[in-house]
Amino acid sequence: MPGEAERQEQPVRIAAITVQTGRLVCDVEIADERFRFTTPGLAAFAAQSYPDLPRHACVNGKGHTFGDVIEHTSTPHLLEHLAISLQTRAAVGAEEPFVGTTEWIDEARGQARVQISFRDDLEALRAFNEATQFLNIAVLTCLA
Repeated sequence: MPGEAERQEQPVRIAAITVQTGRLVCDVEIADERFRFTTPGLAAFAAQSYPDLPRHACVNGKGHTFGDVIEHTSTPHLLEHLAISLQTRAAVGAEEPFVGTTEWIDEARGQARVQISFRDDLEALRAFNEATQFLNIAVLTCLA
């Protein structure tokens, strides 16, 4: 079990990843409440490196794109879209879109489940790892 110092360095932690047929299921833990939701500053920081994020299709209660909720959504939801963005960059010319879902498993404990589709499981794992690294830098920069 990671100590408090490690949790501070990595506020967004991947607890488990399961590869299923055509999708990756990722259990995410965010122990510190400060890091569980996005802010306009975090959204701007993410969109600077991933300018496609606001244009992602997204089923939500405010509109039809991720841009409609990016400033006030769960951090795991941002992780979902970051991982999809990275896969999209790597799959230039692919016809099928990548899709994902995010849900709180236990919001009070900061436990969520993110699922994304993939064409290549190793590419999807790489995307999740890179997205998590970026997100940890982003939340410590913008929310700490």
